[in-house]
Amino acid sequence: MHERIPNIGHIVQVGIRDFGAREATRIEDWGDLTAFTDHELAWELGSGEPWMRIAARVLRPLPKKVWVSFDIDGLDPALCPATGTPVPGGLSWRHAMLLLQLLAEGHQIVGFDLVEVGDAEWDANVGARLLYKLAGWAINTRSGPLRPR
Repeated sequence: MHERIPNIGHIVQVGIRDFGAREATRIEDWGDLTAFTDHELAWELGSGEPWMRIAARVLRPLPKKVWVSFDIDGLDPALCPATGTPVPGGLSWRHAMLLLQLLAEGHQIVGFDLVEVGDAEWDANVGARLLYKLAGWAINTRSGPLRPR
């Protein structure tokens, strides 16, 4: 699939979980893909690593102009229990928002998509809030990254 997508500089996956050996091999063999598993992130947080330092490392491989594809399954399923594939673990709301804010402060968000939002009212609420935040960051980075706080 990578060969059919022109102008892709690098792909970063954050918080992936519930994947097998085949997917792990595919990630390792991809070359222009960096994956940060949920287990890896949880281990670093549990070892005392500050989230902002982890987030900066996650974003480092990205080019200045980015497309954000946000799969809501990546969040803790307590936030969106009716999603298509609820799996224990996942990013907290705060960690996801801080990661996206840091992204906007160092990159231009040229577009985004939000997928796997369940049809329950609570999931729709979380999805709408996330969409609102993504739209705001995309609009505010049209002329370049935001100034860091």
